[in-house]
Amino acid sequence: MINIGGIYSIDHGYFTLANIGLSKDAKAQKVRTEFEKYLQNVHHKLHNEDVRAFCSQDNFDKEFISSLKQRYQNITTGSIEPVFIAANLHNSEKILPNMALQLLALTDTLGHSRVFISIYENGSEDKTKEILHQFNSTLNTLGIAHRILADGAPKPEHIHRIEYLAKVRNIALEPLHSSGTKYGRVLFLNDIFFCMTDLLELISQSRAHSAHLTCAEDFDMFNGAPGLYDIWVTRDMRGMMPRKEMHKVSDDDTSMIAQMRDRPFQVQCCWNGAALIDAQVFRGNNGLRFRRSAEGECSASECSLFCNDMWAKGFRRAVMVPRVKVSYDIRTRDMLRMPTFFPADMPFNSPEVEKITFRSGPDKVVCLPLNGIDSHNPDGPAVYVNI
Repeated sequence: MINIGGIYSIDHGYFTLANIGLSKDAKAQKVRTEFEKYLQNVHHKLHNEDVRAFCSQDNFDKEFISSLKQRYQNITTGSIEPVFIAANLHNSEKILPNMALQLLALTDTLGHSRVFISIYENGSEDKTKEILHQFNSTLNTLGIAHRILADGAPKPEHIHRIEYLAKVRNIALEPLHSSGTKYGRVLFLNDIFFCMTDLLELISQSRAHSAHLTCAEDFDMFNGAPGLYDIWVTRDMRGMMPRKEMHKVSDDDTSMIAQMRDRPFQVQCCWNGAALIDAQVFRGNNGLRFRRSAEGECSASECSLFCNDMWAKGFRRAVMVPRVKVSYDIRTRDMLRMPTFFPADMPFNSPEVEKITFRSGPDKVVCLPLNGIDSHNPDGPAVYVNI
């Protein structure tokens, strides 16, 4: 159903949190309905489940449901600058039906004029290109601003992995620089399972803390339980890598206490599957871009280098949001929704946000280099680098 006059409704099996309805244009409605049926078929064949079930209200606790209107009203009814959404995809058919459905839900919630979707895909050998073709046609019909590029070329041989990843991330960002629209935030998504409400929480926390970088926490399975995935990039306020175990993620006491209470906390760097970046970071002649390490510089991830470049320019308000937990596979996704990892009362029992007291942070961070051209894992000794 669509509740035109209210702020909360359920439509097509996902949350809609805006005083808007879907387009009444019959053609647009038909195209969208057919696209969602198509997504359902693809997802069901891969996972034997309804693509809409995981993000429906039946799969969230009552505290969460009752707090939605109050918690996100300033986003859904207030004036926020448009959000630029970027993603790089490769062989992503397992997550793409959910991603497309949730991005449509987000555009319904924020308003079609306040979202731009930019996806760059290349070299996929599964149904990623086919799904993106359908997604592109649907966005065209619905009038949602976007650019979807599907490239047949795989990663070239003998190019450093980080140099290549920096290149494809910058390609996804090209419309940000050329559209002429002044975006407020840039949301970079990995190939993850997420719900639209996860993205709203990132936006909400970014606004509450005036953050320059706001990240989810991403997980894979570790010793039979979900463990933090992106520890190569994340750095705490001591400049150290986090541990994979949630209950002992950091030796930084402030971070550890916040993690255990499911509250946001400051970090030096994060990415974690979903990263929301203040768009001013990219603006102007000296705006930042993704890059590979320079000669003599530790060969870190393009995301780590981006954080260090932000830090050097004074963009130091980086925040991790433990309440936003994302994953790359179905098994981990379902484990994260269990009460052990998904407390029912934190933090949605209150619309109030505990403000972070930002600290000056470390002068150095640990770097685990990726030196080899064809390496996928760090292959050099850890060193401290100045930032």
